[in-house]
Amino acid sequence: MRRTRFRTGMTQLVAAVVAPAASLTAIAGPTAVPAKPFVQGTTTVAAYDYDNAIRERVAVDVPKLDGDANGVTDQITVDIIRPGGAAQAGIDVPIIIQASPYYAQDPANYFDSSGVRQVYGSWLDNYFVPRGYAVAFVDMPGTFRSTGCSDVGADLEVNGTKAVIDWLNNRTAGHKPDGSTAKADWSTGKAGMIGVSWNGTIANSVASTGVKGLETIVPIAAISSWYDYTRGFGVPFYDEYMGFLHDYVSNDASPRCVQLTDEIEQDSDTRTGGYSPWWDPRNYRLDARNVHASVYVVHGLGDENVKTRQFGEWWDELAKRNVPRKIFLHQGVHLDGFSFRDEWVNKLHPWFDYWLQGLQNGVMQTPQATVQREDGSFVDEARWPATGATQTKLNLSKASDAKTGGLSIAAASSDPVSFTGTSEPSEDSVVLDPTTARPDRAVFLSDELDKAVRVSGTGKVSVRVKVNKVASGIEARLVDYGTATRYTNVTNVPNTRVCWGDGNAADTGCYADTQINTAVSDTAVVVRNIADVGHYRSLNRKESLQSGKWYDLSFELNADDVVFAPGHRLGLVLTVEPDNPSVPFNGATITLDPSRSSLTLPLTGYTTALTNPEAPQSRIPSTRLSQPEPEKNPVELMRQMVEASR
Repeated sequence: MRRTRFRTGMTQLVAAVVAPAASLTAIAGPTAVPAKPFVQGTTTVAAYDYDNAIRERVAVDVPKLDGDANGVTDQITVDIIRPGGAAQAGIDVPIIIQASPYYAQDPANYFDSSGVRQVYGSWLDNYFVPRGYAVAFVDMPGTFRSTGCSDVGADLEVNGTKAVIDWLNNRTAGHKPDGSTAKADWSTGKAGMIGVSWNGTIANSVASTGVKGLETIVPIAAISSWYDYTRGFGVPFYDEYMGFLHDYVSNDASPRCVQLTDEIEQDSDTRTGGYSPWWDPRNYRLDARNVHASVYVVHGLGDENVKTRQFGEWWDELAKRNVPRKIFLHQGVHLDGFSFRDEWVNKLHPWFDYWLQGLQNGVMQTPQATVQREDGSFVDEARWPATGATQTKLNLSKASDAKTGGLSIAAASSDPVSFTGTSEPSEDSVVLDPTTARPDRAVFLSDELDKAVRVSGTGKVSVRVKVNKVASGIEARLVDYGTATRYTNVTNVPNTRVCWGDGNAADTGCYADTQINTAVSDTAVVVRNIADVGHYRSLNRKESLQSGKWYDLSFELNADDVVFAPGHRLGLVLTVEPDNPSVPFNGATITLDPSRSSLTLPLTGYTTALTNPEAPQSRIPSTRLSQPEPEKNPVELMRQMVEASR
C-alpha cells in the first residue's frame, strides 16, 4: 500500500480519536481501495478523457552527481501526463517512461508559459493515459532542459535517468517549476521504460542497474553494447563516431560539456578500434545479472543502424539468467514497433497491464516470440531462437579449377583461396552472380535446398588467413540465393495520419501512416559482420600482421531469423575491407585456408541438402539485390535515430 493511502487512513484515525465516543461505532476497518474504472476484468480500457489529463513538469535531483562540474547537483527534467479522473478519485497509477536525448530536435514539442510540454510526438500518452497510466517524457542528462552532461551511454546518463525511478519511489527529491517540493504521491511506484534507438538503449542501461521500482522495459531497436554498435570486431564503422554522437545530443541546440566531446572521442580509441575498460559502463550485457525488470525486445531484422547483434547477444544474456522476457521481430529497418500497429499494440497493451497494473491476464503463458516472416505474415512461437535450432558447422571446400566453393556439413577441403581488396569498402553488389570468377571475393555455395532451412539466432565465422599487408579487415556476408518476394522496408508516409478510436477524446490518437515496400529479388544479403584480422588474438589489442603467417580469427555474425526456401542456396561471401576508416588503407590480399575455416549457423529444418560438398559450376542467375546498400553516412544514421524515436 502506498504512503498516500496510509496518510489518508491516519487522518481518519486521528479524527476518530478526537470525535465523541458515540461516533466511534461508525468506524469499520481500513479505508477501502478506490475502484478502478479503467479496469474491466483483466484489461485496462479507456475510461478517462485525455483532454482532462494533468500535465506537470518536475526537476528531479540526481544524488551526489554534478556531471557538468558547476557545483550544483544535476537535475533531470520530467514532463508527466496522468489521468485527471484517477487523481480526483484518489487512485494511484503506474507510469510508462520514455527518456530521450532528442527532445530539443522534436518540432512536435510545444511549451506553455510555465515550461510544460503540451504536445507530444508519441502515441504512448494518447493511448495509455485514458487507460489508467501516467506517461513521462524525460530529457536525458546534458540534453535539452536537464542539467549535467551526456556521456554516450555511460554512468552520467544511466544514473541521471535512474534518478527518475528513485523519485517515483521517494528515494530522491523533485521540484516544481516554482521551486517547491514535488512528490509522486499519485504513483504506485511501478514504472516501465520504453523507447526506440537511444530511447530504448537507456531503458536497457537503467534496467542493468537493478533499480527497484522498474518493473519492465521495452527496448525497441536498442543498443546493448556501444562498442559493438560502433565497431565490428575491432573495425570502427565510422570515423570519430562517438565524438559525433556526443556533439549531436549535447551541443546541437545549446552547447554544453563541449570539452567532453573530444575526451569521449579520444578515449573511445577509434584509431585502433580496441576494447578497453572505458567501454565497460557502456556494455550493459556485463550487468545482465542485475536485471530484475521483465524485458520485451523489439527489433527489425533489416536494421543496419542498430544492428541485430544488439538484441541477439542481449537476449542471450537475459536467457542465461531466466529474466522474464518476450521478443517481437519484424522485417523492417530502424523502426518503432508501432509501425505494425494492430499486431504490436495488441502485444504491448497486455504486457503493460500485467507488469504495471498487476492484472492476471495470462500474458506470460502466451508464446514468447512473434516473428514476421518474409511474406509479411506474423507468427507466434513458443520460444526464440526457434525450437530445435542447433548450432551447425558448415565447412568450406573448393576445387582448384572450380568457379566457386562449396558450403556443407561434409568434411572441409581444398587448397588456399586468395582474394584482393582496394582502399574502399566493398558494396553489397559484390555478392551478385556468384558463379562468375572475381578476384575481389571468395564465394562458397550450398547445394540447392529441397526443403526449407531456417536460421534462428546468432551465427559465427571462423577463418584461417594470411595477409600480405600489416593490416586488413575481412567481411562475411550470409546470402540467400533464390527468387523471392520480401518485405524490405517500412517507411513513414509524409503528410498522412492514422487515427484510432471512435471520436471520443478518451480513446483517440493519431500517428504518421506507414507503408511496407516489397521487392522481388533473386539475391538477399541476410546477415553480415566485419572483423579486423589484427584483433585475432583479442579485442583489447591490435597487432601488426606478418606477411606469410597464418592467423586464426573467429567473430560472431549479426543475429537473424530467416527462412531459406526450397530451391534456394545458402551462400557465404568473404571480402577484404579497410581495417579502420581513420587510417589510410591501400588494399590487401587475403589468402584463406578453407580446410581450417567454417561458418556455424543456428539451423532448424531439413538440412539433408547441406551434406553435399559439391558447389554448382553452371551459372546461377543473380542480378538483383532485395535491399539497398547499408547507410554509411553518420548524419543520415542520426536522422534515422531521431525519426525512429518520435
